Amino acid sequence: MIQLENVSKIYHTKYGNIKALDKVNLYVNKGEFVVIRGPSGCGKTTLLLSIGGMLKPTEGKIFISGKNIYDVN
Repeated sequence: MIQLENVSKIYHTKYGNIKALDKVNLYVNKGEFVVIRGPSGCGKTTLLLSIGGMLKPTEGKIFISGKNIYDVN
């Protein structure tokens, strides 16, 4: 199971802040097949990198099998 709760990611650049994800909520049950679709620059890769543990969200929580993947306890 994958669960996202109010996940946001903001990139800080010299041109200002870019909000790649804005309070994304998603629940995927074990065995479900999910497609993430959208135009270039809409946050698909940012979302997948966050779920994969390679890019920490600015806000929100990501759980895999009930465990917060960014909780360092």
